[in-house]
Amino acid sequence: MKRWLSWTLGVVFVVGAWLVALATPPEDAREAPFTVTASVGEEATGRDIVATVEGLRRADTVTDGAWSAEGNWLVVDLSISSRVSPRTLAHATLQIGDRTFAATERADGSLYQQGLTAGVPRSGSIAFELPADLDAETAVLRLATLSDVRLDSVVEAAVPLSEIERSGEAELRPREWARP
Repeated sequence: MKRWLSWTLGVVFVVGAWLVALATPPEDAREAPFTVTASVGEEATGRDIVATVEGLRRADTVTDGAWSAEGNWLVVDLSISSRVSPRTLAHATLQIGDRTFAATERADGSLYQQGLTAGVPRSGSIAFELPADLDAETAVLRLATLSDVRLDSVVEAAVPLSEIERSGEAELRPREWARP
């Protein structure tokens, strides 16, 4: 075999190996959740979750009946149900950069950690307390029926934080069966 042919084949194999390495998914990809992306007002359907983010509000104080709390709050109004069997809204997080915030458990009227019925949507709100010095423009809302979202579907919605007008007070919507 000629010397130039050996070098050419060697370079081709090295470049081919490099391309294969680039195309190989990361180690955690085999357990990654299946994301279903939706916009505000758009219904998203996953394996066992159907959710619609109906509105976004920011406020300095959140109230839920007699309970109230001051801070930098994001309130998400939504309609949600399970698809196949009764479930719980076990995962409600807001991803801002490399930080993740869970929905508050302090409000009794929140949909977070509440039961969901197959095919019968419930409407209400969940709330996130954010840092006072938050200056992010966008966030990603993630909703799922299992707390461990590996290999399960997750509904994701982009949250344009900088576009949401901030008010003094926001009340959580009461939990109720959604009306079609």
